[in-house]
Amino acid sequence: MRYYDEIGLLRPARVGANGYRYYEREQLLRLQQILLLRELGMDLATIGNVVDAERDPVEALRRHRRRLLDEWERLRRLAGTVAATIDHLEEGTDMPAEDLFEAMTPERAEYLAGLPKKRVAAGTQFVDDFGRVLLVEPTYRPYWLLPGAVVRTDESPFSAAARAVRDELDLPVEPGRLLVVDWVPPGPDRIEGLLFVYDGPTLSSEQAAAITLPPEELRGWAWCTDEELQDRLPAHMLRRTRAACRARAEGETLYLENGAGSIG
Repeated sequence: MRYYDEIGLLRPARVGANGYRYYEREQLLRLQQILLLRELGMDLATIGNVVDAERDPVEALRRHRRRLLDEWERLRRLAGTVAATIDHLEEGTDMPAEDLFEAMTPERAEYLAGLPKKRVAAGTQFVDDFGRVLLVEPTYRPYWLLPGAVVRTDESPFSAAARAVRDELDLPVEPGRLLVVDWVPPGPDRIEGLLFVYDGPTLSSEQAAAITLPPEELRGWAWCTDEELQDRLPAHMLRRTRAACRARAEGETLYLENGAGSIG
């Protein structure tokens, strides 16, 4: 109240000889308007202009009530959107993109929908005592891959890499530290993307023997020498895999662009 008085936003009806400020009904109604507009996110300078322009306090309160009801409805829709998103995530289903922005203002929804979209994927690189890298052979591509997955909505790259280890290898292990981040430019059959490669823990012979693949997605797996990596990986993936091996050996994390140009 003292600050509002200092900036001229809310003057008291009078000030006593003892310095006490006294507020009457008119000032209390003005204070109510100020607090309502603050709840709606207005700054004090704008609030001052608004309340100074008011002539009919009843009409002013009606407008504030409409704004509050509109805001309440917007928050109710936002809460519904969040609840629906939680349901989709728990069920493992994809929520339509337009539904994600349903409760937002058209301007905000248009802005978010227009943001650049990048594919994000994450994988884990397992290396054995002989320096061989574990690759899996997918049924849907003509080349081999590290165990990995596309990152889902609201999922971290680390969580996606851990999920892929469980789903593709059926191993109860988690990735280690980040080895490589690789930006991949768009191509004829792909959009641009960011690829995260994490260090895999050393697998015992028992763990390696227990690897179980989903047959509808993967034909097989193998420990691969560098020569076998050259035969089984596209050039940019080969560069990325070799960089990840170097990062693992040197205790670094590397940034790559299309598998090259690393910066420690």
